[in-house]
Amino acid sequence: MSTRHPVSLQVYDRNGVPEHTPIWDRTHSVNMVIAAFARGGTLLDRDGVDVHLAEIADKAACSLLRDRWKNDFPVAAYGELLCTIAALRGLLGYSPTPTAVEVFDWARVQKQKAAEGIDGPVQDFVIQFLNGPCSGVILTFPGEMRGPGGEPGLSLTVPIAWGDDTDPGRGEARYERIEKPTSEGLWLYRLASDVPDGARPYITVPERKGGRA
Repeated sequence: MSTRHPVSLQVYDRNGVPEHTPIWDRTHSVNMVIAAFARGGTLLDRDGVDVHLAEIADKAACSLLRDRWKNDFPVAAYGELLCTIAALRGLLGYSPTPTAVEVFDWARVQKQKAAEGIDGPVQDFVIQFLNGPCSGVILTFPGEMRGPGGEPGLSLTVPIAWGDDTDPGRGEARYERIEKPTSEGLWLYRLASDVPDGARPYITVPERKGGRA
């Protein structure tokens, strides 16, 4: 886990006079998170909080990329959940996880990188990942334009992460395309390479002044 020195949070009264200076207790804060999850039936130890929060962000990001065309409450809830987890991880001193805006930015970057590798005209296809770290994710993805038809690439890779702040892992997951699209025109991709346990999409967070990427 990442650790930081206690943070001094000065409290002032209504006249702007300092009342006292409580010391932020990280251990107590982590214990409060553990207790909150226990109330919901999820038992965590201290070393598991970082990964569990990262996994929640992963699930919310994948669900957002699956359901983003729906204009209803679940989609809004994914965005609020991502912001909440990002804020909580920041307070606890863990590495950042993305907001909904950053999830969409990441998806656009993946699309742009794929388009750069195609010679000639490109067109967009709707693809979905069937399993693995990106299970359920739906993206518009570029492919080669061939007359009236065309198809996305036979394989593609996506960046993945695993582990926690003390032992982070980074790499790629390779997916292979199923031969034909569904009746709705959705192209399906299945995981074609082994990935570490707990692998999740590596959705990077832009570095900000005073923060960590």
